[in-house]
Amino acid sequence: MAERKSYDSAYKYLFSSRHVFHQFLTRFVDEEFLRDLAVDDVEMVDKSFVSDELLDRESDIIYKVDLPGREVYVYVLLEFQSTPDKTIPVRMLLYILQLYDQLFRSSTKGLLPAVFPVLLYNGSRPWTVPTNLSELIASEIPARYIPSFEYYAIIEHDIPAERLERIKGLVAAIMYLEQQEDDHGLRQTIDTAIAMIAEERPEQLRQFSHWINRMFRGSLEDSEIEKVSQLTEVKTMLAEVVDKIEKRGEDRGMQQGMQQGMQQGMQQGMQQKAREAARKMLAEELDIALIARITGLSEQEITSLRQNTD
Repeated sequence: MAERKSYDSAYKYLFSSRHVFHQFLTRFVDEEFLRDLAVDDVEMVDKSFVSDELLDRESDIIYKVDLPGREVYVYVLLEFQSTPDKTIPVRMLLYILQLYDQLFRSSTKGLLPAVFPVLLYNGSRPWTVPTNLSELIASEIPARYIPSFEYYAIIEHDIPAERLERIKGLVAAIMYLEQQEDDHGLRQTIDTAIAMIAEERPEQLRQFSHWINRMFRGSLEDSEIEKVSQLTEVKTMLAEVVDKIEKRGEDRGMQQGMQQGMQQGMQQGMQQKAREAARKMLAEELDIALIARITGLSEQEITSLRQNTD
């Protein structure tokens, strides 16, 4: 397999988006307190709040989460070594204590906020490190004096591919591709990954396109990478057309007849744009069902377009 570049900085780029981080938390963390979390409830912690040393590590991500009546911090450690590291529980606790030290420097009033520690591991070997620090400490003294610190582990290779396909979304698609052991497997699954992100926002599609170019250039053919770019272009174009229709529809000063006529014209324009996009994707040999899902056209209409093109 062609060498893939550093995962840490690439994931930090992805998780700089609150939409992506929200998707990660709500779809991959099975904890009740995160069930009803909204995108606007998460905010990435910046350097004005914690030390440069804590935030500059590419393997660390810290978000503040607003829950009803309280704030919680979510600390994610990205562990992308090929083999498990038994020092992880100690390192995670150390980083959280550094965060608490910084919080104390800001204010000593009231209780410290809770910090929820999450490990994301994508190594190929099984994760064998205990999830609680106490299991790594000898028990010659009473248990109450031994630190008990537990983290939430997300082990990418333990998540079945079928579950990732059901979850869908940008994070699931990335994990799906990372599970491929060689370039052949990567090429065989790229169309499925594209289908998994078909409903994403244009912003997230651009992030996925950047990810593909950064991580898999050399492992994928240029035409396969172009499929992702094409999807981004099409979704952005359709979003802009829909936005224009909605803005025109919000003008209450229009007469009803004029408004309907304008909306019909805009809708016709959108349909034309969708057909143009479908022709481009047919030229790239994308699956008809995927094209229908992206453009909103029927499979029958897309089949007709292909026949007319031929």
